[in-house]
Amino acid sequence: MDTQQAASSIWQQMVQQSFLSLYEAAKYETANDDSPTSDQFQGYDFVFEFSDARIYLLVNDVMRQASQHDIDSSQVREWRKEVVNQLIKRHAALYQKNDKSLTNSDVQRDKAVYFIGLTSLAVQHHAGRAEAPTYAIGYEYGSQFFAEDCVLDLDDEQSVLQVFSYQNFIDILRQLVTPSDLTTFLDFHRRQLTSFESFQDESTLLAQFLQSPDFHQRAIAVQEQLVKYELIDQIEPRLLKAMELGQTDFAAALMAEIQKNTGMWYKLFNSLVKDAYEAQRPLPKAQVDTLVDESMYTYACLIEKILAYRTMDQDSRWNGYVRHEHSYRVFGRHYLMVFYAQDPHGSLSAEQVRGAHQDLLAELNAQMQTPVMQDLFLIGVEFRPCEDSVNTEVHLDAFYQSGALIDANTQRLYQQLAQLKAQL
Repeated sequence: MDTQQAASSIWQQMVQQSFLSLYEAAKYETANDDSPTSDQFQGYDFVFEFSDARIYLLVNDVMRQASQHDIDSSQVREWRKEVVNQLIKRHAALYQKNDKSLTNSDVQRDKAVYFIGLTSLAVQHHAGRAEAPTYAIGYEYGSQFFAEDCVLDLDDEQSVLQVFSYQNFIDILRQLVTPSDLTTFLDFHRRQLTSFESFQDESTLLAQFLQSPDFHQRAIAVQEQLVKYELIDQIEPRLLKAMELGQTDFAAALMAEIQKNTGMWYKLFNSLVKDAYEAQRPLPKAQVDTLVDESMYTYACLIEKILAYRTMDQDSRWNGYVRHEHSYRVFGRHYLMVFYAQDPHGSLSAEQVRGAHQDLLAELNAQMQTPVMQDLFLIGVEFRPCEDSVNTEVHLDAFYQSGALIDANTQRLYQQLAQLKAQL
């Protein structure tokens, strides 16, 4: 007996427990003629809007009733074929219907688009008994499955349905904790499918991606632009080394460090969001979205500068100091990191910086004119002693301003102001 399309609670939980909850799009209304009213594909179970991509999810949650003795690997394979084929047919019908409507309406798609199919299989033993337990079946697919059992339509790369099991996709979200890193992996996965590359399963492919040039290429491309405009001196040697053949161990160690630092960043960032909310000064959603829509490599670099505080001399800690960091996801995003002075009367004390953050960001904007930055963040970093131990706690502030072009006279005034401050 097949009880298909069971309650979608596991899918909603997946969304709520990941960064996807920030980007879930509202259900789109359709006109009386049942044609899309926007440039969105209609009929998918979930839609997620990122800054430069949309993800459309179809889910298939299936529970089978079978005796424990009737289940073996061949039976599970047959179930997987049925579940995936249902998704493939559903996606093909939806895509054909939507694509025709969007083409006729001359809509320009301004974002990368990904179609994801997620499957969940569970078995219930002792059919007919009240409250019979159910057991989730763990599995993955791999390239051979789609070559032999469920043939995907690979003629149009942009319309390919990328299929994952529920458990596997949860792990992907856990390891790729930002929208930009997720979509970079989805590009990598889709290329493997459309070029008929062989991979054992999706977990193995994810591990390969995390240590591949594909993961680091975006950061290197941004750094090439930064070097071009003399905003940094050189591309980071460790990234270039991680891209070299035969540097598997180094690339793995670097990725482990990036993931560890990313975890540390999110703990600090979540505390920032929580503290702002409890103080009834919640961070604007657009600002939160921008900070979340970064790359793990950027987070790692921000954390490295925070960890370097323990190596600073006492004068620097007492007077406070400033560090600069760029986004390595997009060119045009800059971070001014202000490490607050321990001296409560210093010009870089927490109180002074919080009160003058708009002026500081305006000065930063004046410095960032060749080229103009799109996003400017001031990240305030405060080290506080713990009340019940000898350790310290780290607290963050975040202030934002859009970059803007200023006229030559205004820029000259900022330069003169900077010179006066340097003489004091």
